[in-house]
Amino acid sequence: MQTYHADVQSANDAPPEQDWIIDPAKWLDWQKTIRTLTWVRRFISNCRAAAEDRLAGELTPIELADAELYVVRNTQRDAFAAEIVLLRKRKAVHATSKLAKLCPFLDDDGVLRCEGRLQYAEFLPRDAVHPIILPRKHAVTKMLIRFQHEKGKHAAGTNATLSALAARYWVIAAREAVHEWEQECAVCRRYRSKPAGQRMAPLPVSRIVPSHRAFSRVGVDYAGPFLTMQGRGRARTKRYLCVFTCLETRAVHLELAFSLDTSSFINCFFRFVSRRGLPNQVISDNGTNFVGAVRELKDLIRNIDQTKIQTGTAHHGVSWSFNPPAAPHFGGVFEIMVKAAKRAIYHILSGSDITDEDLLTAFAGAEDLINSRPITAISVNPNDNLPLTPNHFLNGRLGEVVLPESDHPRQRWQRIQELLGHVWRRWIQEWLPQLSKRVKWTADQRNVKVGDVMLLLSPDTARRKWPLARVLEVYPGKDERVRVAKVQVGDRTLVRPINRLCPLEYAPE
Repeated sequence: MQTYHADVQSANDAPPEQDWIIDPAKWLDWQKTIRTLTWVRRFISNCRAAAEDRLAGELTPIELADAELYVVRNTQRDAFAAEIVLLRKRKAVHATSKLAKLCPFLDDDGVLRCEGRLQYAEFLPRDAVHPIILPRKHAVTKMLIRFQHEKGKHAAGTNATLSALAARYWVIAAREAVHEWEQECAVCRRYRSKPAGQRMAPLPVSRIVPSHRAFSRVGVDYAGPFLTMQGRGRARTKRYLCVFTCLETRAVHLELAFSLDTSSFINCFFRFVSRRGLPNQVISDNGTNFVGAVRELKDLIRNIDQTKIQTGTAHHGVSWSFNPPAAPHFGGVFEIMVKAAKRAIYHILSGSDITDEDLLTAFAGAEDLINSRPITAISVNPNDNLPLTPNHFLNGRLGEVVLPESDHPRQRWQRIQELLGHVWRRWIQEWLPQLSKRVKWTADQRNVKVGDVMLLLSPDTARRKWPLARVLEVYPGKDERVRVAKVQVGDRTLVRPINRLCPLEYAPE
């Protein structure tokens, strides 16, 4: 090691490196940069040499190493010019310099190295004992970090990249420099991007303004299929569950759908209307059967206005709205009821062979079971009121406990109206306050904006195959927060919730 330092002294007076032959800021690939620079340096050398002394053929390792040293010296000259001048004069660097704690020196090639405390570790390579010092914010340092990062297939991690760099180089604030590149790396951003989010929206009017009638505002969804027997020697047939959920009282009405086409759903809808009354508002997923149903219902309202049925029902109209595609959480109020209905039906059927009649009976039993559940807190005090259930709003009873009756029909009707008014007052006082708290999605997030580049999440495909999308239009809610956006994916335009979009590049403000 003493001999090594003695050789260094003779190189400290070497002339400074020439200006860059090529601009490193315009290159990103480390190996390609070194090879290109080596070819350029060979061309310049051949132009100055005699014909018999010119080099030809493939690049040699010595030429590549010389080109790498040329890049390192110019990089250090750009970042540590003052320190290099002092070291050439055999003076110590200033105490305020970033290199003061590294005890830098110039080797026999004019390269700035870190002396460190491992100078007696003769079993280590020279570059590990005295690593080359590189600045943090320089194009060459960025190229080296990118080279080691991609060498690890974007999956090695920050520590592995740092370890690979430390085998030869000492980068100032190396961990921060590696983190900066990992944030810029397009491949890593594609693999690590998370879906956009936003604070949970306020409850819509359809869930918090009492209409004093159950099933005035309804959410609709399908479940199934259920296989039923049609007779001996005949194939089993698929049947479906159509769930109507009251958005205010959380009551359910279950109907048997014989298929998933529009006509079957319309039959289910009118059986529901005949028993529960015509709803003012219907919310559903963006299924093809619901889309077709709303078109036919609108035609029905327009075309049969001369009949008595239209006079009694169609002039009221049904406000039908659809949740965005691929956004089941927009209909969580009725999706959870579908889950409860399926669980109750499977418990009733217990996996047995059933007919259509058995399935209808199971649906009726599940409906009564779900509508008997409490929706408010159960008190341990026996003197308190019984908890509210959906059945209180439907027929004034809790399961099989029937309300007191009167011999006179008018008095009984008045009594029922009083009880229903009491039930709705309790709904306002006991049920609505429970809906105020946000159980998740409590933090504000940046709004998705027009021009943002997104990754369209597709659960059925691998992440590397998710397509790129650009936001064309946003749909802010009443609270001015965006939760749905229209995006362009290739030649298509799609409407998706923001939790299906992973931000990659934000549009300029």
